Amino acid sequence: MILDYLTGVLVIITAFYAWATFKILRANEKVVEVMHEQAEAITRPYVCVSPILEPDNPIFYLRITNSGKTAAQKLRLTIDKSFYKFGEKSEDNDLASHTAFNEIISSFQPGAVIVFSLAQSFKIFSKQEDNELLPHSFTVTAEYSYQDKTVRENNIIDLTPYLGSNIPQDPYVRKLKDIDKSIEKIAINIEKKT
Repeated sequence: MILDYLTGVLVIITAFYAWATFKILRANEKVVEVMHEQAEAITRPYVCVSPILEPDNPIFYLRITNSGKTAAQKLRLTIDKSFYKFGEKSEDNDLASHTAFNEIISSFQPGAVIVFSLAQSFKIFSKQEDNELLPHSFTVTAEYSYQDKTVRENNIIDLTPYLGSNIPQDPYVRKLKDIDKSIEKIAINIEKKT
C-alpha cells in the first residue's frame, strides 16, 4: 500500500519535471529565435532612400544608401513617377530613366551611396512650376535580397514638410564665407596699393 502510494507520488513528481522541462525547452527555443532575429537585424543590409538638404544649399538631393553591415544583393530600385531634375523636361533629367532605376544593381555594398540632385526648394514649391515635372511626393521601392531572404521596402519621399522651413545652417561654412570675403577685401586693397 505504501509502495503504491510512493509510486503514485513519484509518477506525479516525474510528470511535473517532464512538464517543467518541456516549458524550459520551449522558452529556450524562443530565446534562441529572438537571438537569431537580433543577429540578423544587426548584420543585414538596410537600403535607405531619403531626401536631404546640405547646409547653406537650397538644392534637395535624393540619397540612396546601404546603412547595413552586409551587401544588398540584386538591388532593384523603382520610382513610381517621373521627377525631372531642376524642372527641365528631358529624358536625361528624368530620374525614372536613370540606370539605377532601370537595371538591377548586383551588389550594393555597406556604406555605398548614390545621390541624385532634385531641384532647388524654391522651384519645387513654386506656384508656377509644373507638379508633373517636380512632384512634391513620390515613392521609391527598393527590392533586394540577402542570405535566403528577399526584402521589398516602399520609401515615400514627401518634400511637403520642408515647405516654409529654413535651409540647414552650418556655422563653419558661414565662418569660411566670412574669411573668404575678408581675403577678397585684402586682395583688392593690395591691388589698389600696387
